Amino acid sequence: MLKFDFNFLWTIINLIIFFVLMRVFLFKPIKKTLDKRKELIEQQFKAAEDSQAQADELMAQYQSELDGVEDEKKQILVDAREDAKVQYNKIVERARNDADKIKADARKAADYETEKARLAVKEEIAALAMETAQKVIAQNVSSETDSSLYDKFLDESSDE
Repeated sequence: MLKFDFNFLWTIINLIIFFVLMRVFLFKPIKKTLDKRKELIEQQFKAAEDSQAQADELMAQYQSELDGVEDEKKQILVDAREDAKVQYNKIVERARNDADKIKADARKAADYETEKARLAVKEEIAALAMETAQKVIAQNVSSETDSSLYDKFLDESSDE
């Protein structure tokens, strides 16, 4: 049968002591180190997830701002076109007013020149009439008579 030996008992006791010592001095520190590493890795994963969430949030914010900028750009273009149209209409209106003024001034000048020419022709006709009348009458007429005949002729021709 089996013999019980003290060596065997001491070996088992030694193994138990060795196991307890290994557990206390080796396994527990290694387990603590592994737990710390695991915790550190989990923190890094959590930080990476947080960073990813922040990046996604910033990306969404930038995208919305970009969309806002695009809308603002379109609005600025619409406003610029409207302003340009208003300026165009003002310039065209000013040009029309200037053209009308130039036409009116030209009409006034033409009317003035026409009146001036009419008066010059009347004076010339009066002078010719006087000359003709002197030759027809063949008499010496005084300057007072010339003046009165001249004024009378101008009044009559003005009435016409």
